[in-house]
Amino acid sequence: MPPVRRASGGWLLRTISRGDDYSGDLVGGDYGRSLPDDALSPVLARLPTAADVVRCAATCRRWAAVVAKDAAVLSRTLTPPVQALTLGFFHQLEGAAEATPRKRRRLSDTTTAQPRFVPTAAAARLLGSLLHGAPSTTALGDAVLDNAWRSSQLLEHALPVAAHDGWLVVELRRERYTDGLTLCVCNPMTGELSMISSLSGSDKPGDYACALYTSAGGDHQRPFFRVLIVYNRRPSTVLRSYSSDTGRWSAEVNRSWGPKMTGEALGQSVVVRGVAYWPLRRTAFAVRVDTPEPVELRMPSRGIAHMPRGWRLLGVDPDDAEKLTSIDAGVCRDYLCLSIRATLRPGEDEEWKAAKPCIRLEQLKVHCPGDKVPPPFGETINLRWFCKKSGILLFTLGQGTGSPGAFALNMATEHLEKVADGLDCSLWTSFVGYEIDGATYLESILSPP
Repeated sequence: MPPVRRASGGWLLRTISRGDDYSGDLVGGDYGRSLPDDALSPVLARLPTAADVVRCAATCRRWAAVVAKDAAVLSRTLTPPVQALTLGFFHQLEGAAEATPRKRRRLSDTTTAQPRFVPTAAAARLLGSLLHGAPSTTALGDAVLDNAWRSSQLLEHALPVAAHDGWLVVELRRERYTDGLTLCVCNPMTGELSMISSLSGSDKPGDYACALYTSAGGDHQRPFFRVLIVYNRRPSTVLRSYSSDTGRWSAEVNRSWGPKMTGEALGQSVVVRGVAYWPLRRTAFAVRVDTPEPVELRMPSRGIAHMPRGWRLLGVDPDDAEKLTSIDAGVCRDYLCLSIRATLRPGEDEEWKAAKPCIRLEQLKVHCPGDKVPPPFGETINLRWFCKKSGILLFTLGQGTGSPGAFALNMATEHLEKVADGLDCSLWTSFVGYEIDGATYLESILSPP
């Protein structure tokens, strides 16, 4: 098992402990301090919203401990229940990652920008004034490390590459790590860090795609994770995975069929039942990642539309988390529409099944230069990330649209939220969505030292 560094907490924990007048209890009067834990928990469960529970946890450390201990029950009994939450997304600022990943690793620290985190409205409601604007204005290192670790600047200029169930994979790009590929798995909510051994010399990959698989550990055990990378070696595409239980990289596994692929072209993966999926031209690339060595799985050769990257993304069905969906962007008259074109239940369906549910976003105008002429493929419309547990699709709109910015769309309810504004959103790179289970979120309020 790789060494795990635990900070004093993530964004919320550092905020709870912030302030000279905070002593772990409310000042003046009893204010519920004499209530036993088994009596306090039902009181917290009757609060109007989850945001009120979080505010109580921020007021008193003992209350925070009760919230963390009873997180599973509270997440179900609150109204509405605290289910999976898309807290926001990480991204790289404009101009920081215009080169290929291989070239970016050669850049000095002074020429690369800090990764940033942009919260959704749900995150703002839950954390409220506790945020103090920090997640949207501070670097990733500030979001994960406490004051003691921050001096090492370990995550400064790190590149977000993948996320799963509240855990984030970043590529370290400090000058000391530029001789190889060094990845780190961290939890921004708790401050946990797990370093992954570097791949250097002949083991160093070029451009690569990354997927993260996690599973909850047993009592008093850390969660298990496995990191998968896909890259090219002459003359084929190879697969390699790192397991937290062994602390080692697997041997390289050559792709058994199909053409070579580039990591940059693959984009985001969706992990379903231990298998990572990436969209290809007319189907999906599937790799089993819950085994000691990665194994490519055969998929139907055709069935999904061939769309340029940015105009298509894989997701899961809002009503069936084990069913893959192919999501396409399009233009209906002069506005954006999003369609689930095909579905597939891996292991049961032998082919993609056609589906045409269409979400018409008439409030998002897209300029067309002529009658029935779509805007140019590229930065105008960019489907960025699908958060599978919450069913949230993150995308950006750029030049040529009536409302440029970053958006979060609930594919089940069709609720649309504008998370960030401006043309610059379409130029963001290293875009990684971040979601967390509701119970896990409440547990992170007071993680163990």
